[in-house]
Amino acid sequence: MRDVLLALFLFSAFPVVIYRYQVGAMIIGFISFMYPQSNAYGFALSIQWLDIFLVLTVAGYFLKQGYKEYKHHTIISLVIFFYLWVCLSTIFGINWMFSYDPWVKFSKILLLAYVVYAMIGTEKRLLAFTKVMVLSLGFYGIKGGLFTILSGGSSHVLGPINSFYADNNGMALVLNMTLPFMVFFITHAENIYQRYFALFCSIFTAIAVLGTQSRTGLAALVVTLLYFTWLQKRLVRALMILVPIACVAIFFMPASWTERMETTTELETDVSFQGRVDMWEASIRIANDYPILGGGYNVIYIPEVIVKYIPLGVRARAIHSAYFQMIAEHGYGGLIIFAFILFYTFQTARRVGQQAKQVPHMQWMIDFTIAIRSAIAGYLVLGFTANIAFFDLLYFIMVLTAIADNLVQKELGPQKYSPRQSKMAIAA
Repeated sequence: MRDVLLALFLFSAFPVVIYRYQVGAMIIGFISFMYPQSNAYGFALSIQWLDIFLVLTVAGYFLKQGYKEYKHHTIISLVIFFYLWVCLSTIFGINWMFSYDPWVKFSKILLLAYVVYAMIGTEKRLLAFTKVMVLSLGFYGIKGGLFTILSGGSSHVLGPINSFYADNNGMALVLNMTLPFMVFFITHAENIYQRYFALFCSIFTAIAVLGTQSRTGLAALVVTLLYFTWLQKRLVRALMILVPIACVAIFFMPASWTERMETTTELETDVSFQGRVDMWEASIRIANDYPILGGGYNVIYIPEVIVKYIPLGVRARAIHSAYFQMIAEHGYGGLIIFAFILFYTFQTARRVGQQAKQVPHMQWMIDFTIAIRSAIAGYLVLGFTANIAFFDLLYFIMVLTAIADNLVQKELGPQKYSPRQSKMAIAA
């Protein structure tokens, strides 16, 4: 039955997408974030919905001549340059057969993100797409939060099957990165019902992070909420979320959860952490031999690499760090480019937030850019212990930052925009 309902909903959107290409961008976001087909068990699971809507959306975009409103951005140029670097590391890697599938997946992620960027160029569309993201991932946040409370925190909260966030660390990541946008809508909801729903969604999403039993996820949750509170300077709102989380952690979570969180301070005796350290050391050895382009995607699983770089008795496993993953697979050059893009995106969001103060009707953009910066802060924390260098949500948030910048610069205009003010905002 769920297959039929999902198929009817998506099939009925076909003509709408041709007529309104921006609707196609929303549906692409919905499928990318929520993976609705993962909640079905029949024919709907096997249909390549993203590919279909990508073709329809691009067709509608050109039929309606949406490209006439296209405006490029530096973040997009940097991401394209990074993609070209990844292509080179794939071509010249140790074994391209191991790199091919991850390269195809990353290519699709960037293509979808670019399509969304090209088609969401207005304030209304930007907020609508953000709502799609919040609702899609908030579904799993509410579901995971309720599951955590009802099960007493005894089981892991996981993401949908075959998704980028199927495991507990990935689930913790998407929930942490989405949480600031949920809090954003508490203030900037269109009505009181949306405001209370955003609050409800925020609380249960934060509880779901506890339910993932991801130690770094808990650290990222604390950093994300505290950083968001510090930027907004609204302690009461933060307490509305932090107090329920603390109550759940104290009164609902079992002793096994507490013991697992406490092992974060016992790294020398933590077998799981020591296994990651082994992979990090192997990554450094690979990067030292291939410093520019690295060994290519999945280099840690190539048989000759295992023999040469991983000590005897140590099993090859996921690197479990975005940063070590980057140097092993794409060299120190890849890590520098990746880090610069993150830094530039963060600084762009900061500058846009400062400049939005000059536009009376865009004061919401200040809190929106705070949400972006808080999401990136959470990502940076989780990046230490998770393979998330090519996580799709990160690149969509880069796209949202670029769109937000375009909107503010359009409102400021060439006469109002001051490079000196921009530099002062970045330094602030």
